Amino acid sequence: MARVQGAHLVGSAPVSEPDELFALVRDHLAGHLRRVPDGEIGERDTWIAWQFPKLSQCPQLETRSVNSAYLGREVPQHEVVEGAGPLELVDLGYADAALASWERFAAAQGAGTLPPNVRFMVGLPSPLSVVTLYVAEMSRPAVLPAWTTAMEAQLARILDGIPNDRLAIQWEACIEFGILEGLWTFLDTGSNGVEAREGIAAHIAYLGNLVPGEVEMGYHLCYGDAGHQHFVEPSDTSHLAWAAQTLLERVNRRINWIHLPVPKQRDDDAYFEALAAVEFPDETELYLGLVHVTGGQEGTRRRIATASRHVPRFGLATECGFGRRPISQLPALLDQHAALSASWDS
Repeated sequence: MARVQGAHLVGSAPVSEPDELFALVRDHLAGHLRRVPDGEIGERDTWIAWQFPKLSQCPQLETRSVNSAYLGREVPQHEVVEGAGPLELVDLGYADAALASWERFAAAQGAGTLPPNVRFMVGLPSPLSVVTLYVAEMSRPAVLPAWTTAMEAQLARILDGIPNDRLAIQWEACIEFGILEGLWTFLDTGSNGVEAREGIAAHIAYLGNLVPGEVEMGYHLCYGDAGHQHFVEPSDTSHLAWAAQTLLERVNRRINWIHLPVPKQRDDDAYFEALAAVEFPDETELYLGLVHVTGGQEGTRRRIATASRHVPRFGLATECGFGRRPISQLPALLDQHAALSASWDS
C-alpha cells in the first residue's frame, strides 16, 4: 500500500466568508493541510465565469460568437473589433480578493483557529483557459498576451502585499485538457490533441516560473466541474501524466505540489497506469482527487487501493473545488480526508 499522507483543498467552498472555511479546517483537518485557501467566495465561486464580464468591459472586444464545446452549453465569446488598437483590460480582481482574504487568514492564525505553519493559498487560472473559453479562435492570439500581462500584474500585487514565506500560489489548468482531448483548438492554429502539446507546455511552465522561490507554488490540473461533470470523461491519466512530467522538467523552481482528478467511477488500474512513469521528486507532493461523496469512505478506499499499485505516495483531495456543493456535505467530505490519510505531524 502506498504512503497516504496529507490533504489538499483545491480552492472553492460553499461558504459566505473565509472564516467559515477556516473553522471547518480547524474542526476536521487539523494537521492534514499545509495550505488553506479562502473558499473563493462571492463572484469567484464559479471559477472563471466572473472574468467574462471583465472582458466585456474592454472597448476593443465585442461579443459576437458562441461556442458549445463545454457539455453542449452555449458559451458566448468575444472577438477583437476590426481595426482596434491595444486592448484596454479592466483590473481582473484577483489581487483585491487575495489581499482582503489574507487579512482574515492572518487574523485566524493570530486567534489560533489556524496553526502558524500553514500557508495562505491563492488560486489563479491559467490565461490560456480563460482566453480559450471566452474568446473566439481568431482573436485568441491578440487577447492571450494582453490577459497574461494583466494576470502578471495581479500576481505582482499579491507578492507585494502578502509575506512571501506565508504564501502559496496555485496555477489552475483546465481548458488545456479540453484542447488535448480535442474539444477546443490551441489559439488560432487549428491544432489540438497531441499537436497542441508544445504550446500548452510552454504556457503552463511559464506561469510556474513567474513565482519566486520563497513562495510555495503548485498546479491544479482539471477536467472541469460544471454541474459535477467533466467536459469530457478522461479515458485514463495519460494527458495528466504528460502534463505533470512536463512541468517537472520545464519549471525552473521547486514545484511544491501537483493535484490531479480521479473520476468517481474509476477504481480500475487502467486509469492510473500512466502515472507510474512520472518521476515525482520527494520535494513535490502529489494529491489525487480520490475523495467523493458517491461511495463514501468505501469507494475512496477502493480508489486508494488501486492508485497505490501505481504511485508510491500521495495525499488526498477531491477532484475539484467543492464550492458548488451544499455546505451540509462538507463535514463528511473533510472527515474522509482525515480518516484515510496520515497527518503531516504523524
